[in-house]
Amino acid sequence: MNIAIVGAGLMGRLLALSLLRQKGSGYHITLFDKDSKLAHNSAAYAAAGLLTPLGESLHCEPNIVEMGFKALRLWPTLLDSLDEHTIFQQTGAIMVSHEQDKGDYQRFVRHLKNNYPEQQLQALDRQDLLALEPEIGRSFNQGLYLPQEGQVGNRRLLVALRKQLEQDAELNGNTLNWLSECQVNAINNGKDESSVSYQYQGQQCSARFDLVIDCRGTGASTKHSNANCAPLADLRSVRGELFQLFTPDVHISRPVRLMHPRYQLYIAPKQKGYYVVGATEIESDDDSPMTVRSAMELLSAAYSVHPGFAEANIRQHISQCRPAFSDNQPKITVQGSLIQVNGLFRHGFLIAPVVLEQTLAVIANRINHSNSPLPYADLLPVSISPVSISPVSINTKELLDEHSY
Repeated sequence: MNIAIVGAGLMGRLLALSLLRQKGSGYHITLFDKDSKLAHNSAAYAAAGLLTPLGESLHCEPNIVEMGFKALRLWPTLLDSLDEHTIFQQTGAIMVSHEQDKGDYQRFVRHLKNNYPEQQLQALDRQDLLALEPEIGRSFNQGLYLPQEGQVGNRRLLVALRKQLEQDAELNGNTLNWLSECQVNAINNGKDESSVSYQYQGQQCSARFDLVIDCRGTGASTKHSNANCAPLADLRSVRGELFQLFTPDVHISRPVRLMHPRYQLYIAPKQKGYYVVGATEIESDDDSPMTVRSAMELLSAAYSVHPGFAEANIRQHISQCRPAFSDNQPKITVQGSLIQVNGLFRHGFLIAPVVLEQTLAVIANRINHSNSPLPYADLLPVSISPVSISPVSINTKELLDEHSY
């Protein structure tokens, strides 16, 4: 069976590896990637990898929180299956606020107590804060400890997935062909098969597939995808910005969230003196460099948590757009031989293992012509609709060389 995966960010890589590992399936997988294999232009690269369902709960629906808790239990097994070392930490997170933002902090505490009374929360005074994070700023006299929260090393994970895919390009009778720096121009969807037209290494090519899985993120929006490429009309971009700082003189061991009237600010330690400070959330599809206002607010936040950040080296400042639907919910849609997975918004790493398992179940149903129950039907609904466009046709050069199977 020929399977195309369009998009090689976090979900594209996870899906490609999971399908490769299915023994005896006879899958020939083509992974279309407009980026290089380094994934520096992906939303997953411009992230902190926070696994903090309660920390996100004030700004998302309860199903996202529940998926986050389930994903926390799935991440260790998923990461242990990779040969390359990755970072997984589950030593909790701390929420703090400045005095002027105390009202927002108290509202967040009430929200958790009212909506998640079964979850462990620990109110912290100044001594408790110092016991957990001895170097935290002097202006914080209270905080909240969320012991189940964690994080994953997002960039190390992207590297680990790349190396695993390259190493396991032929595995269990399945094969993978990864076309990086490749532009997909059209996805012609049919009931039983689809075609993908694309430009690769200066050539315009096309190939037929039994199944196409679209994980393009913002690349699937109507602004970034032409009418022949299965655009998602309700998909929008939300701009996020962050800093990567290096300062071996700062010793913070777990994620720290700082209440802010406009953003969900955090500081995420990434080992060996590296920290990610983010992230703004702006309703814009502008991916230009970071603004002065954002830079001042993010760096001021870091400095207020620990004065040692004043001497930190700015290794990177990054702006990237995240894909989101109007309701900020992830969606899996099935139409004929096309499956589209999108809209993970700012929750990509938080819910990725759950979205992965749900998508694999949808793929299995499609391939086996079955209707088996989906593992997360109550949390992540799947929309199935009939094909409403013309049957598959190929007008460009049929791909019959080394790029096809």
